[in-house]
Amino acid sequence: MKVNELVAGLFFLVVAGLYAAGAWSLPNPSQQPLGPSAFPLILAGLLALCAALLVWQGARASERGPALALADWTRSPAALARLLLVPGAVLFYVLASEALGFLITAAVILATLFLAGGVRPRLALPLALAAALVMHSIFYLGLGVQLPWGPLEPVRW
Repeated sequence: MKVNELVAGLFFLVVAGLYAAGAWSLPNPSQQPLGPSAFPLILAGLLALCAALLVWQGARASERGPALALADWTRSPAALARLLLVPGAVLFYVLASEALGFLITAAVILATLFLAGGVRPRLALPLALAAALVMHSIFYLGLGVQLPWGPLEPVRW
């Protein structure tokens, strides 16, 4: 998919404005000069700057072309199904992680994505399990994020 630079720049300019509006409304309970809204406002400003450059470059272009042009792969049902696997995986995590726990849910998601991407099953399944364990260790043990255990609660470490 190819999006015209002018259209993309205008879109990201609106996104930057919405992001800045959300950041501006963050409360500052300690009344510090650089409160919780400082970093998001800087990011919104940088996004707006990049968006303005896109708009300028798109407006200067001698040949604009269509606002949106679909690539050849978008006509392939298999490619679209693989594309939809990613938001489907996020939705599956939201719906299943409490019941199945992080380790099982992450392993199922990763194995599905690996297999859909063409990784051989002999490699995809152990790799999915290992990656889920590494992610769990980083977040649970390293960062102290409380992840759901599901049926693995009795073997919690």
